[in-house]
Amino acid sequence: MQEMRIYLLNNTKPYREGEEEYSGAWFNCPVDFEEVREKIGVEHEEQIEIADYELPFDLHSDMPLWEINANCRMVLELEGTPIGNEMKAIQQKWFSSFEEFIDHKDEIRYYDVGDGAALAEYLIREEYVFGEIPHELLKHIDYHSYGSELEMDDRYLFTTSGVFRYQ
Repeated sequence: MQEMRIYLLNNTKPYREGEEEYSGAWFNCPVDFEEVREKIGVEHEEQIEIADYELPFDLHSDMPLWEINANCRMVLELEGTPIGNEMKAIQQKWFSSFEEFIDHKDEIRYYDVGDGAALAEYLIREEYVFGEIPHELLKHIDYHSYGSELEMDDRYLFTTSGVFRYQ
């Protein structure tokens, strides 16, 4: 996962041409406000401005630091999970915001399969999507054809990490 960080400016000290230092600094997220106080000399959150960020979610110009930190903690919770590894692709496919993604993350199903045919076989043999099929008929099912149908279905997202389903 990428490093999460934001560049905060002290908005009470405007930048002046010729000064050696900006009145800002990069901070790793979640941000400790005590560190912000020490590095850029602010006393209150209203005295900071977000100038840049490297986060797996978008920020609004008026987003408070506590909300940024809460989102970063959620990202850290998902780190190393299939959903965390494909968070950006999942969010782009089904959700209009990071908050909406977080609200519905528990409704996303993960299948540890490599392609549509493997997903089709899993759904038919393990989840009985067509009910219980007699063993002697299973060898006659065209998993590749059904898998192609699943790959075109908007409920599924095929990634290098596996397949995700959201309904």
